Amino acid sequence: MVRSLWSGVAGLKTHQQQMDVIGNNVANVNTTSYKSQRSTFGDLLYQTSKKAYAPSAVRSGTNAKQIGLGAKTSAIMTNVAKQGSIQTTDAPFDVSITGDSFFVIENASGQLNYSRDGSFTVDANGYLVTRGNGYYVRGITEEGQEAANLGRIQVLPIDDEGNIQTMAGEATTYARVAGNISRTDTQLSKEGGRTLDLEFYGTDGNTYTMRLRFTDAGDDNDTTYQATISNIYDANHNDIAGGVPEDNTIALTYDPTTGKFTAADGQDNGQVVVAFQGDAAAAGTLTLDFSATTNYAPLNGSSSSSLEAYRGDAEGNLEGYPEGKMTGVSIGRDGTIIRLFSNGQTMFAGQIVVAEFANVTGLEKEGENLYSVTGNSGEPNYMFVTDDGGYMTAGTLEMSNVDLSTEFTNMIVTQRGFQANSRVITVTDTLLDELRQLKR
Repeated sequence: MVRSLWSGVAGLKTHQQQMDVIGNNVANVNTTSYKSQRSTFGDLLYQTSKKAYAPSAVRSGTNAKQIGLGAKTSAIMTNVAKQGSIQTTDAPFDVSITGDSFFVIENASGQLNYSRDGSFTVDANGYLVTRGNGYYVRGITEEGQEAANLGRIQVLPIDDEGNIQTMAGEATTYARVAGNISRTDTQLSKEGGRTLDLEFYGTDGNTYTMRLRFTDAGDDNDTTYQATISNIYDANHNDIAGGVPEDNTIALTYDPTTGKFTAADGQDNGQVVVAFQGDAAAAGTLTLDFSATTNYAPLNGSSSSSLEAYRGDAEGNLEGYPEGKMTGVSIGRDGTIIRLFSNGQTMFAGQIVVAEFANVTGLEKEGENLYSVTGNSGEPNYMFVTDDGGYMTAGTLEMSNVDLSTEFTNMIVTQRGFQANSRVITVTDTLLDELRQLKR
């Protein structure tokens, strides 16, 4: 009877531990990315009062007689594989993750932990950190790096004075003039000719405007023209005195039969290098390409020339851009973080790296939504989230995967088990009391 007493005690302990697990699950029903746990029981020990014997020639075999000594908690498993529901937060640095991957987090002691919680923010130095405790989020910091080359991701380019740095402008180094110089355009023979403005960016990141005046070159030849750089203006469209090149006239010639372009200042490729002077020297050097112009009388009866000026080449290269202020951040499905600037340009800030494990249930919970490596989890395999078909979504978070209906059902079953084991103890006590009263 004493054995049943201790079996009941063991049952109480195991059901109490199971209730502790259930209570922790219910407490974390709204914890971001929490993974529910489940406990399993196993029988404890057995006392053998008679061994089992094999059959012989004179008698049959007999089974062993064993009396159990209770139960124990054999395992507490974490349901890591079950994906929690995704909730929209609209916070730009909140990131949810699909698949079996984990974010790589550097804790306060510099050790690496792993988490499914993507509630991130940016600290005073511009680094991507966890919102709850300020731990650094690890990833690559340069395009093309291997995933294992982990570093701290600086989302905002903060200078030594705590200000967000601007993006320096890039000068326009190539521009094209395209369209038709009409042979019947009377404006070309008048004083001032026909004007065309080209807006471009200088080496100092500022915006400049160059004014071209097209004339008939003052001769009787219908296939020779001049393009004169008459003015250069600053960003406020103020004329920069002395800014035009020293040799500011460009001679243009065309085939008299086909009207096709033949040369600009004798260059059959149509490219003329322009170097600005004086206070406009910061605009830098610009290559003007006239090879896309033609010279014929329009068939529609119009006498006007139709000319346009474009920054950059035909593929859009070398067109430059002005200085830009940072306007926002974009986090892609592959974890790439891109800085957005007011000049329309973007800049790579980093890419979030994830880790996968051979046995994710072997990870050890550290609290604060963090996990650590154990001998049974295997070493982390660092990769990008899209390498195994997963993806990240900015502005969302993964919620807890606790199922309350399951937890409440388990709670009822556990309560009944606890009550049954307590009844074993009380009944055993009653039997012992009856035994004690035999003496009377």
